[in-house]
This record gives sequence, structure tokens and C-alpha cells, in this order.
Amino acid sequence: MDEMDWITFVKKENVKKAEEKLRSDFDIAAKQSITVRDAKSLDIEKDGSFILINGTEEGIEKCKELIKEFVEEIDEDYLNKAEEKIKEEEEKAAEAFGGILG
Repeated sequence: MDEMDWITFVKKENVKKAEEKLRSDFDIAAKQSITVRDAKSLDIEKDGSFILINGTEEGIEKCKELIKEFVEEIDEDYLNKAEEKIKEEEEKAAEAFGGILG
């Protein structure tokens, strides 16, 4: 099974609702890797959060369906920047963890 990524933006007032929707689907959505980051923590001046989902095509399609009412259209440059920064953070965390176990 091939894994893929999907990133989207959700306004601040809808972030908790979107997270709850994703976690409530135990069969598919909750089994995907879901990362939520506040835009400002990624040095992006937007009022909301980015949700990065890594998983199967079926899983990502289910996640898209679940949170479609909360997704906000945003310039693709912001999405790319956010995805890059989130992945950088994850790599640094993995390296630090490897150093601890090293």
C-alpha cells in the first residue's frame, strides 16, 4: 500500500471540530498519521491551523470527506511552506530521538 500526504488549512474556530471528526472515524481516518500545527508556530501569519495527513489513498479520501466543511481555500504557497516546515520538525524530532537511543 502506497502512502501519500495531504495538507489543508482550517480556520481557528473550526480546528477542534475538524480534529474531533477525524478521531471519531475509528475504521479509517484515525488510523492515518495526522499532524495539526498552528499557522503562527510555522511562521505563517494566518489565523488557523494546518492539518497534514499521511496515509493510504483510501484513508486520505475519507479524511477529506470528513472535514470538507471545515477546509478553507488558501494559497498553495502557504500549504507548501507549512508542509515543508512540519516535515522538517518531524525529521529533527526523529534525529533527536535517535540520539537519545543511540
